[in-house]
This record gives sequence, C-alpha cells and structure tokens, in this order.
Amino acid sequence: MENPGLAEKLLKDLPSPTKNTIEKSNPKTLDLTPAQHVLSLPDTLDVIFAHIPLLTKSDRDTFYHGALTSHAFHNATQLRLWRHPRDLNTVEQQIRFAFGTAISGASGDTLGLYVKRLRIRIVKGGWNARLVEKIAALVPGVVDLTLQWGDSEDGVEPVTPMSVASLHKILSSLPNLKHLYLAKFAYTPDIEGNLQIPADAHIPFMKLESLQLYDFHWYWPPISHGLGSALKVFDIGYGTAISGDQIAELSSKLTSLTTLRITSNVEIRHIRNIVKNLAKLEHVEITNFTEVDDEYCAAVIVLLASLESLKELCFNGAIGSTQLRVLADSPGPLEEISLKLKEDGEISAALERLLRAKSETLKGVEISFYEDGLAPSDKLVEALASIPRLERILINFQPVHALSSSSVDKLLKQCPKLNWTSNLEDLVTGNSLYEKEYKVRFERERDENLKAMEEDILGR
Repeated sequence: MENPGLAEKLLKDLPSPTKNTIEKSNPKTLDLTPAQHVLSLPDTLDVIFAHIPLLTKSDRDTFYHGALTSHAFHNATQLRLWRHPRDLNTVEQQIRFAFGTAISGASGDTLGLYVKRLRIRIVKGGWNARLVEKIAALVPGVVDLTLQWGDSEDGVEPVTPMSVASLHKILSSLPNLKHLYLAKFAYTPDIEGNLQIPADAHIPFMKLESLQLYDFHWYWPPISHGLGSALKVFDIGYGTAISGDQIAELSSKLTSLTTLRITSNVEIRHIRNIVKNLAKLEHVEITNFTEVDDEYCAAVIVLLASLESLKELCFNGAIGSTQLRVLADSPGPLEEISLKLKEDGEISAALERLLRAKSETLKGVEISFYEDGLAPSDKLVEALASIPRLERILINFQPVHALSSSSVDKLLKQCPKLNWTSNLEDLVTGNSLYEKEYKVRFERERDENLKAMEEDILGR
C-alpha cells in the first residue's frame, strides 16, 4: 500500500464492522483490525486489486509481480485479469485466449466463466468469425461486449447472410449481456437480397442497459424489437443509417433512458417527440453532419433546455448569445457542456453568464467557435474560477492574450480538481504561480492519461 491514493480509495470501500462482530472477537487471542473481522483474505485482496486498472502493460506488470508473491495473491490477481482481459485485437491474441480458456477447464471450472468484459475484433472478410463464435461460447458470463468488425482502412465490406448468422450466434452465447458496443468501420454497400435474420435475434437486446452502434443499421429490426425499459444509455454513432422517425418511434419504449447520443441528422419534429417521450434525459448529444440554419439551432436549444434533469449537453450547431442565455436560465443541473458558438457582439458576456449560472454543478466546459477562437478576458477566466468542481477546460481560445496574474491565480487556486488540457495550458503558460507550483503536476497527469490509453485499442 505504498500508493497513498490507492490506499485512500481502498479504505473508503472497506465495509464497517458491526458491533456484534467486534464484541465476539477476543483481542487477547488474536489482534485483528476491524476490516479483518468482516473480510477473509481472498475478499480483502479482491478489494485491493479492484482499484488497479488493467489498460496498460505497467498495470498488468503490477498484477504479475503480485501473482508471484504467494498462492493467495496468485489466485486473486488471476481472477481479476480474467474478469477484464486485454483487448483481443488480433487473431494471434484470440487464439492464445481461446487456448488458455479451453485448457484451464482440465483441472476444474474453466477460467472463461470469470470473464465479465470482452473486447474483440472480426477481421475484414470475417474469416476469424468462427473463432470469435468459439470464444463467445467459452465466456457465457460476459456482461460487457465490444465487437468491432474490420478497420477504417478496409474500404468496402458487404453484409451477407453468413455474417448475420455469425453475429446472432455470438450475441446468443452471452445470456447475461448488459452493455454492448457494435462497430463496423468498413463501408457497407447496399444489401442485395434477404439477410434472413433469425426470428429470435431480438432476445440479446432485451436486457441491455447500454447500447452503442457504429453502422449495424442493417440489424435494426431485431435491435428495435428487443430494446425496452432496461436501456439507460443509447449511442447512435456515425454511419448508422437510422431515420429520425425510427428513433422517435423507439423512444416511446425506452422509459428508463437517461443518455441519448445521436450522430446523424434529425429534424426538429423528431427532437420534439424524443423530448416529450424521454423527459428524464440527463445526457444528450446531437451531432449533425450537414449545415443547419439558425432557426434549427435556436429550436434545438429551447427544446433541450426544457429538460429538468439535463446534466450534459453536446450540440454542434452554431449558436449565439440568445441561446446561451436560454441555457443559463434553464432548470437542468448542467455538469458538462460542449457547444459551438458564433460571435454576435455579446457572446463573451453571455458565456460568462452561463458559467456563473451553472457554477455549482459544472465540471467540464468545451467550446469551439464557428470562425475565429475567443480572445480570453479576465472576466471570463474569473467566471471559470467561480466553478469549484471544474475539471476540464476545452475552450478554443485565441493563442495571444494578456491576462492578469490575479485572474489566472484564482483559476488555479479555486479549482482544485482541474486537469491538464492543451487549452488550459494556453491560458496559464507564463503565469508564475503555474510555473512554480502546478506545471509539474499537470504534466504528470497528462503523461499518466496518455499512458492509460496506450493499449485501450477497442475502447469506446
């Protein structure tokens, strides 16, 4: 427990002992800590290792060294590694995983039964599809599946009845599935003939709590049939050719949905119906890939601002000061905003008003601009400094500015949770307090974040 941060998280998660448990212990016979009264050694080790991520090689090395310490540590680290195995991005990795899973059953329960998250890729042409089907059959306890088909450099990849049958077999092998990410990166040409989708293809989608799609619109009939009240997160990604009418119609079934991300063009009437059906939405993202006019943008902001539980708003249509004031007066406890602004003479003052109006809840601010970036002012920086829970500043500022040291000092001192971003660096570089007390910490956090993503190949 040489890592203070890890130790603190661990101690917070340990259950508190009951009074009866302590009274029954005999301190003269065995001097036990409160945690030892209620946790066995395997339980304690499992709690400890749960706080160590597994995305990078150095993380796995920590587990490797722990596994060599004792039999108890070996068992604890092995189960943790098998619950969240590394991304199976290549056929070689998939063969090794399948072989290890299969032979582990020779001396008892196969370790595949412990796998909870699986991230795996089907290569172009689908010639490893049967291997992926076999792996899915070996890990029936998976609750979180990322299935990526091909790569963005693959060009055209047609969908055939054989690929539909393989997808159905993979999903049907995972009866406990709750979180699903389906991504097909190669272009899907027009489908010829009947895909022959099985009658029970909707069943794997019935218990889903989160679904992210990238393409896979050709599987929409079973998807829309199966999705229901269990779904909380729905992400319709780029390249997923689903119409606004289809999304609006499905929204009436998704009574528990709190997160909706749409990366396609939807009309105002569709958004109006969605907001009406999903009044409890907390996270909304609408990304259009064609130019939208001012009337459309204004109407979208008014509709989304009416959501009383709205915590996150991402919208790529260009809006002005009027829409920022609408958001400032909205009832939602906004925590994350990602907006595109266009200068109208009042944009800076309106942005300051929004930041101060939501200062108690905001955590992340991402602002881009229709044309030139924003020239930062001391008033704007002080508005950011008034947000005590602020974690991220992603505002496209103009590179040249002359801020007072006092406003930058307030930002650094009054926002203790602030993380490094290149935009933040543009604001604070040259400030004496930053150079003396904060620069090293921010750069260390930046390097740690980059390291954590090194092997997150198939992440969402």
